[in-house]
Amino acid sequence: RLAVDRGGCGSWGQAMMHQHDPPMEISKQKRRFLFGLACTHVILASGEVYGWTALRPVLLESGLFDAYNETTTPTRSSLMNMVASMGIAGNALGKLPPGILLDKVGPRATSMFGAVMVIVGSLLLGLCEKNDTTLPVLGYLLLGMAGPSLIMPSFHISDLFPEHKAAAMAYLITLFEISSGVFWVFGELHTQYGLDRTTLFLGYAGVGGYVLITAFLFWPDTPFRSATP
Repeated sequence: RLAVDRGGCGSWGQAMMHQHDPPMEISKQKRRFLFGLACTHVILASGEVYGWTALRPVLLESGLFDAYNETTTPTRSSLMNMVASMGIAGNALGKLPPGILLDKVGPRATSMFGAVMVIVGSLLLGLCEKNDTTLPVLGYLLLGMAGPSLIMPSFHISDLFPEHKAAAMAYLITLFEISSGVFWVFGELHTQYGLDRTTLFLGYAGVGGYVLITAFLFWPDTPFRSATP
């Protein structure tokens, strides 16, 4: 059993965590629940932009940028490459802002910020006109930037497992790598069931909604910390 310091959560989270109480012991079941929740955040929305290879055929077959070809300026290929590059760059280079935010406002607000980016990015990609050259780029950039805002607030959960902290971190990092498979699922849904770009990304906005609600309810305002002897 582990004594930890923790900040406040949402209304349900307050009932679970008793945010104004002094440091107390958290049960093994509750620690496992929180770690499982962190795992779902990471695998669903932290590194999906790296699955571009699986998403690109879905976007092409859904008609994105079909008014452009290899003789136009810009070309269809260059527009697709721009979407991919901005999303991947946003994920790779966008770690500083959520790091600063995490220090200032804590895990709950940082995760909620990332969830909002997932929702907005998904809506832009799903609802934009197929030959709009700005909104798809912006949408994929937001999906990329959302990743660090979701995985970084999850790392503190490893402090709930002081004897297995490195293993818990390794799980989260591995799930980040696996999250690139989200768009493989998009490809399968498109191929097997004919779901188009709009349907897929509106559904993915629901993932952002799930992260937003669960972060609000269960994430603390200050990171969990192992109690000092």
